[in-house]
Amino acid sequence: MTEATVPTLEPGLSQIQRVIYTFTAPSKTFTDVLKRSRNVLLPILLIFIGSYIFTFSAATRVGYDALAESAIKANPKMEERVQGMTAEQVATVQKQQMIGMKITVYSFPVVMIIFGALFTLFFWGTVNFGFGGEATYGSLFAVMMYGSLIAVTKFLLAALMLWVTEPPEIFTFQDPVGTNIGYYLDRHSGPLYALLTSIDIFEIWEYIVLGIGCAIVAKLPIRKGIIAVFIWWVLIALMKVGFAAAFS
Repeated sequence: MTEATVPTLEPGLSQIQRVIYTFTAPSKTFTDVLKRSRNVLLPILLIFIGSYIFTFSAATRVGYDALAESAIKANPKMEERVQGMTAEQVATVQKQQMIGMKITVYSFPVVMIIFGALFTLFFWGTVNFGFGGEATYGSLFAVMMYGSLIAVTKFLLAALMLWVTEPPEIFTFQDPVGTNIGYYLDRHSGPLYALLTSIDIFEIWEYIVLGIGCAIVAKLPIRKGIIAVFIWWVLIALMKVGFAAAFS
């Protein structure tokens, strides 16, 4: 009698390997997500750690007063309105902005994950109904969490720059480090500033990784996954430009 041969399964990636491969070989990470496990505990933990390093660095190095003032200066209409206020009214606005900054510092990673869950829904509809994919929401959420580690890397770079250099005159959580051309423009440039801040090295890198992940878990060609994701990148950029035009 011949013994039946039992196929040996390749061992899956560890959580640490998945994180590393997100940066070096994303297809390996997302293939593992598709075939084995949608566990996202480690990337979520890293999102919390990286985000808090970033926000508390900003609170320490820039300070809540300066963060509140930056929020006003970065909004031309608000700055114009404040200039016409009495000293008491200005103090009230600054106090409100400071409260907003403190909420931002503590809630940053939670908001990031909530937005990630929302955009996962958008990606799910796009790749499945727009491109004929077969992705589950859970697998796409895993793609989103691993892909978000690229954004966390940008936040850590911003935190590092805050500690090794003098904080800039205007610091915002939306555009904390000079990885796009818009960062070097006058914040009052309005729509042009909004457009150029969208063309960001880390943002483009993140969207490419997300596109690869969406394609793999939806069983689509990589090209279609990247197109599906960049449709949303274009829409978000246009919304930012429209918002800037309305409030500048």
